[in-house]
Amino acid sequence: MRVGRLPAQQPTDTLVYNLAVTGAPPHLAVEARLVGWEGTSVFLSAPPPGSGTTVTAFGASDDRGVSVRVQRTGGGYVIENTRAGAIRFRYQLSFTDPVSSGSTASGLDTTRLYAVSRSLFVAPDPVLYRKTGHPYPVVRLVFLLPPGWRLVANWDSLGSVLEPRSSEELMEGAVAAAADYRFHAGAAGGAHYTVAVRGARAFTDSALVDLVSESLRRGAEAFGPVPVPRVTYISDAGRKGRTSGSLQGTASIGLLWEPGEMLERARSHDTFHETLHLWFGGVMEAERWWTEGATDYFAARLYAEWRNDPGELAALCYQSLRNYERIPHRTAMTMAAEARTMPGGDNTIRLVYRKGMLAALLLDAAIRRDSRGRASLDDVARRLLAAARDRRSRAATEAEIGEAVAQVGERSTKREWARVVAGTDRITPSQVAAALREVTGVDLPPPPPRTNVPKALSQPPSP
Repeated sequence: MRVGRLPAQQPTDTLVYNLAVTGAPPHLAVEARLVGWEGTSVFLSAPPPGSGTTVTAFGASDDRGVSVRVQRTGGGYVIENTRAGAIRFRYQLSFTDPVSSGSTASGLDTTRLYAVSRSLFVAPDPVLYRKTGHPYPVVRLVFLLPPGWRLVANWDSLGSVLEPRSSEELMEGAVAAAADYRFHAGAAGGAHYTVAVRGARAFTDSALVDLVSESLRRGAEAFGPVPVPRVTYISDAGRKGRTSGSLQGTASIGLLWEPGEMLERARSHDTFHETLHLWFGGVMEAERWWTEGATDYFAARLYAEWRNDPGELAALCYQSLRNYERIPHRTAMTMAAEARTMPGGDNTIRLVYRKGMLAALLLDAAIRRDSRGRASLDDVARRLLAAARDRRSRAATEAEIGEAVAQVGERSTKREWARVVAGTDRITPSQVAAALREVTGVDLPPPPPRTNVPKALSQPPSP
């Protein structure tokens, strides 16, 4: 294994990964060396289920080649080390799907390696390190790529060497490598961004870069400067005929679109949604209906404002209403109860997504009505973000959201909260139309009922 001399000032607990793309079909060969504490067990997190990757042939030894005991756990591996000195471990990461069927989590074919959120390699689990009281290792990743390949990452990089600044950055980061990435850079909303694009589509790279820039700029105008100094967008071409996907990390966003898709409303809305997760999910963690549903509403409204067309907001809200009306338990449980008892599933038929978006619209309309246009749901969001920013947990509780809504709004806002968030009252098309009129100032009635049957997906998206 190729390990360079470590700087003398580095802490003892240092982990060096060598990652090589090799073989036919290609797989990822991983070798690592950890210099750690005497008597310390090392906890390693495996790629999550559904990521399109699987770990095979895992083994560990000390520097003299003596085997070290490894235990398989539900979420990864535990390497037991009772002696001082280095631990070496090796494994192969095989890719089970050229394009991941659930999201942009991972994919590998003969021309590219692509991964988001810890799908490339087994990384030490920061939660378990915190529980044991040991500081997280200093981590260096050295990529050994085929000739001509280019590396994309949102970590600090010097050539093919990556050095994440923290355990959270390592676990929530993005990595991609291929021979044909096209790179575009710019700044918006107080942050720098990089857009790495590969694959042919029915629109230009500049159209995608404009979309990215606007999502960052308008997010910053609504909720304050972009929370991270640099954001990396990695955009790839997915399998024709499948659902497109997107995925967000703390400073990275993956976009997987069909080769023939235009830069249309649904995909543009996806990009705004994932960008806003830099605030909701990054700065602030909350009930899932807010993190996903309210984010969906804000993304739709900001996208419609960019297009200067309130009809875009109406179309997206009515789409959510149609999906909401297909949910059997829509008047049987609250969004919070669904999140506790039914955490997974297709987001088109989950209250936390579909009712969450509509609840945010109705609350926004009620606040604007109560305040005679002087306040909006954006004010609630800014209060919550300011409170969560200084908390280690970044959490905003349901009670805090309700309190902030009550403080910004008045009587009708409180009634709306009790009805659609704390309660299970049905949301109707006329209520959505009235809320859209309050928010946009334009009458946007529901579209006529569909006469055709929606196409069923042969491969429904994963949760």
